[in-house]
Amino acid sequence: MAFVPGYQHDVFVSYAHLDNEPITGGRSGWVDALAEKLHVEVSQRLGTRDFSLWMDHQLDGNHPLTPEILQAIQQSATLLVVMSPSYLNSEWCRRERAAFLGLIRDRVATGSVFVVFARDVPRVGVPSEFGDLIGFRFWIQDDEAGADRPLGIPDLTERIYISRLLQLSHDLKQQLERMKSSRGQPSIRGGPAPDQPAVFVARSTEDLEDREDELRTYLSQAEIAVLPQTRYAQNDRAAFEAAMRQDLARSRAYVQLLSASRGRELDFVPAARHPKLQYDVAVAAGTPRLIWRDRALDLDTVRDPDHRAVLETARACGMEEFKRAVLEEARRVPEVARPKRSSVMVFVNADSQDLPLAQSVASALSEQQIECYWPLANGTPEDVRRDLEENLSNCDGVLLIYGASSAQWVRTQLRQGRKIISQRDRPLAALAVYEGPPATKEDLAVAIPNLFTVNCRTGTDPTALSRFLATLQK
Repeated sequence: MAFVPGYQHDVFVSYAHLDNEPITGGRSGWVDALAEKLHVEVSQRLGTRDFSLWMDHQLDGNHPLTPEILQAIQQSATLLVVMSPSYLNSEWCRRERAAFLGLIRDRVATGSVFVVFARDVPRVGVPSEFGDLIGFRFWIQDDEAGADRPLGIPDLTERIYISRLLQLSHDLKQQLERMKSSRGQPSIRGGPAPDQPAVFVARSTEDLEDREDELRTYLSQAEIAVLPQTRYAQNDRAAFEAAMRQDLARSRAYVQLLSASRGRELDFVPAARHPKLQYDVAVAAGTPRLIWRDRALDLDTVRDPDHRAVLETARACGMEEFKRAVLEEARRVPEVARPKRSSVMVFVNADSQDLPLAQSVASALSEQQIECYWPLANGTPEDVRRDLEENLSNCDGVLLIYGASSAQWVRTQLRQGRKIISQRDRPLAALAVYEGPPATKEDLAVAIPNLFTVNCRTGTDPTALSRFLATLQK
């Protein structure tokens, strides 16, 4: 029984039988061991025994595709390809792969094909169907042997092997859950979900590939989407940068691991190298950057000035510390930019007997493209109080009308308004007392920083409001 509804199997394993020949005297081959461990890990991640992994143990490249194999391909939710020189040279695997992709043409685009690189193969030799898939590197360059070898040979408890297995099982589990939630239909590979945080992890140089895989696995386990999810075009600089900018736009941070190696020159960008090119695109995009280098690296030994300049921006720390910093940045909730208002807002506060004057002043200000509000003339005391508080909390400036009202009323408004204004997220741009008729007035007896007086005791004078308007415009 499969985990994904509508299928008999969750995973169909396509591999070359030559890659499954035991080389250490045991009964199980490398592919068998991978499939067995993957079955256990994915089942436990899904929390169910309803996980079906299918692989052929009997036929080889000299036998035709049987109805059983064709049915298994058609009834499998995902395809796991074990890529190797043997796989590329196997006519059986070619027919198997063509049958799978012919039956389900959109599987690569929807993320239902997983490629495991068991050995080093040239990218130009990888079938075009899988050309843009990053895949999972399950081989390593063995310095002692002077050659590449599959991870887990001879030790299936090898740390890097387990790390790659965890990453593969996690990604496979996520894809199966997406397909189950959409009732068996493959989910479109379009990057992270709108509410899922994502970071961009730059492609590292060969000496840091293990570190990069470690970081990717760590972030995936923390439910952080890692971009890019596909390989970029390697023959056109404009296409490469456009694809990278698109991923950066969905990322909360650009993350890069650097060593003394500046990387190989790129065929499609003369005299450019991969680490520097990626860094320059991220800088131009304005994406927050977290760069790492080993604290033991001596920058004086780096001769390339461009590469050394990038290294100087990196954090010299331990990998565990850096991983936590990346996770913290990925989980940090970005500040939401407040929408800009089309105009400046002023609250013209006035006592009931000065409301006609307040309306006259507001009319004069509106001619200067100033949005104005004055107190409600009607309503319950609670409605009036709430409206007053909202005006004081949201306005850019306050113009307090001192006409026929008493000095005591003005003083009370200044004191009460001070409490509300002090709780604002942004400071008040301008605060003024508008002195209207009559000409004779009591002294307010106040000294408040940045409070000034607009003298219009003989009538509304637009020029007298110039200082208030200038302060607002700032």
